Amino acid sequence: MTQTPTSITEAYAVERAEGTSFTLTVARAADPEAPTLLIVPAMGMPAGYYDKLVAALAEAGLNVGRMEQRGHEELGGRTAGWSYDFGYADLVDDISAAVDRLGELIPASAGAAYVLGHSLGGQVASAYAALNPDKVAGVVYVASQTPYWRNYGPSFLVASQVMGVVGQVVGHFPGKQLKFAGREARTLMREWSGYARTGRLRYRRTRFGQLLDVTPAMRALEKPALIVSIEGDWLAPSSTVDEIHRRMPGLEVARVHLDEPGIDHFKWARRPDSTIAAILDWLPGTHFRHPLDPAVEGTAAGR
Repeated sequence: MTQTPTSITEAYAVERAEGTSFTLTVARAADPEAPTLLIVPAMGMPAGYYDKLVAALAEAGLNVGRMEQRGHEELGGRTAGWSYDFGYADLVDDISAAVDRLGELIPASAGAAYVLGHSLGGQVASAYAALNPDKVAGVVYVASQTPYWRNYGPSFLVASQVMGVVGQVVGHFPGKQLKFAGREARTLMREWSGYARTGRLRYRRTRFGQLLDVTPAMRALEKPALIVSIEGDWLAPSSTVDEIHRRMPGLEVARVHLDEPGIDHFKWARRPDSTIAAILDWLPGTHFRHPLDPAVEGTAAGR
């Protein structure tokens, strides 16, 4: 166990069949029957960036799990390159493994975990929930989006396609050098660029395997969802965030827009009070509900 300033967390290694592993960090609520929320990081983000969010959610009375993104593990993982590649299918598998492990550690969450996806994490959470609806109680999207180019403009279309090509030429996407994400796998970036070009999430489980179009399953998903956007977020502007519901009309959506100084596409996780207020207000049938922070504006539909 490790001691954070506000809570005690437990760290568990989750093994993959390929021989690598990622760490699942767990912060338990005082009430073991409280809802469980799994945090799925954004592209290129180290899991430690969400420490304050994990601690604050646990203090608010929720069980929390935080997984690492493949290729960005502190221990047990491998760096993306010519000798190590992966895509959306592998990220979906990692969520599946994390949810299953949470069910073992926190029995009340078995088959009823909420998944919080940040940016790319929300895209992967959508695919996981669509393919495993019985294992998800609901989805929270924070600064997440459907990266369809028409909501950004032609320049984004060009940039997104170049990113996909760079990964194929270099063997990985050099995000740190290009100031977008981190060192990412070439297949992930190729699939992401295809998502940006077509608005449909398609991926292969193996290099020459059958192409899986997850879009129909995403459209058919019927789950509660909280969709949170942030004022001034150029990486996930409201038009791209709203595209989530347009492409997943079965979701029962509560829509919240955060407009407060000091937060952006990333910093909301370091200053999470308004986001947590929205989550607690949204969670159905809990005693954690309290008035939203004054900086939060939004309406709830279908709750």
